[in-house]
Amino acid sequence: MGKASSSKKVARAARAGGRRSAGSRQRDLLFPSVIGVIVLLGVALIAFAANDRKTESTIAPAVNKDHWHAAFGIYICGKFQPAPPQFESPIGIHTHGDGVIHIHPFTSGGAGKNATLGNFLKGTDPRISLSDDELKIGKKSWKVGDQKCDGKDAELILAQWKDVQNTKEKPTLIRRDFGSTRFRENGEGYTIAFVKEGTTDIPKPESAAQLAQLGSADAGGAATSLPAGQQPTTTAGGQSPGTTAPATATTKPGG
Repeated sequence: MGKASSSKKVARAARAGGRRSAGSRQRDLLFPSVIGVIVLLGVALIAFAANDRKTESTIAPAVNKDHWHAAFGIYICGKFQPAPPQFESPIGIHTHGDGVIHIHPFTSGGAGKNATLGNFLKGTDPRISLSDDELKIGKKSWKVGDQKCDGKDAELILAQWKDVQNTKEKPTLIRRDFGSTRFRENGEGYTIAFVKEGTTDIPKPESAAQLAQLGSADAGGAATSLPAGQQPTTTAGGQSPGTTAPATATTKPGG
């Protein structure tokens, strides 16, 4: 009895030891597998981030590749304002004082998702700034609720055409987040309009009819031909300011 009982105990201990050894081996195999998965995920994330950074500079308009032009105008209470004066830009979105936005990115800061109306306006002088309810040109401003047009409440609208020179279609009307509006193709048109509430008939920029001709000015500097009333005069600093003062909106009594 004593020997048999001892033999059974030894057998049970051996089986238990075998089970522990198998479990230990499974854990030993599982650990490197988990580490391998983590490493693979890390490599994939790094590759994705690198590709994403590369894509930013290759999305049209691409750096040192695409060369686009868009007609641009500011329309206040029924009157177009002078075209923004000529300026250069380190990111490659600028104007020659011709009522045209010249878009040929030099860096990723002006390419792809960064090719925006807001980035163009940052280079203007006098500075043009635009929020959902206010347009400023230098020290002048037109704010929804403060100024009126012809005695009527006014609003800010951004009118956008995909093929401004050739289309007869009505524009897309954008009513907020104006600065984030992206330039997506060559030949677009943009009119920033401060107009009576409910206005949908926003005119094309005055440069629209000559967009192709004006766009060719990139090869030689200032444009040689401009819409009537917008012929620039060159200053000592190379700027080309407009000749007509901005229109003055009607101010509410007490404002």
